[in-house]
Amino acid sequence: MMHQHLADVPSRHPPAAQPRTLVTDPAGLFTELSRLNLPHGDYVVCGSAALYVRNLRTCMGDLDVLARGAAWCIALALGVTPSTAPSGHGQVINHPAFAIEFVDRWTPGWSTHYLIETADLIDGIPFMRLGDVLAWKACARRPKDLPDISAIDNLRRLWSAPLAGSVPGRPRPSRVQDRAV
Repeated sequence: MMHQHLADVPSRHPPAAQPRTLVTDPAGLFTELSRLNLPHGDYVVCGSAALYVRNLRTCMGDLDVLARGAAWCIALALGVTPSTAPSGHGQVINHPAFAIEFVDRWTPGWSTHYLIETADLIDGIPFMRLGDVLAWKACARRPKDLPDISAIDNLRRLWSAPLAGSVPGRPRPSRVQDRAV
């Protein structure tokens, strides 16, 4: 599935100062990411971490950070030589002390600009939108993606389910019943 988007997608996060990061994990990955002080508008956390922060996963192995511009320069300043990304698409820098991978491109077919500009800001960190995570994992369909796909589908079913009872200010739908004449 190719995802091509216009370059004029408006940013969903303000250029204001980064708020203190509240989201945590046992390995301290979010704390380290926050310490790096990557500029908003130049990175997005992709992959399974976007499920973890939404409580759709109980653990995560690493952070996958798509970075450009100043954020990529900060990753380069970690002193690790970039190598070919696992996808074979672009470059990756592995943080020397934490399980954080910085990539300069997401997998083929995904626009860096789109993923960064449409990110959901959660506790001061931009995350890949859940629908995009689902689309990406559904295309990749690796065995490790199947529980994540199921978790997102279950959440979507919950969101789509009709409400039990009436909603104030909203008329109840009428039910047509067949009657024997």
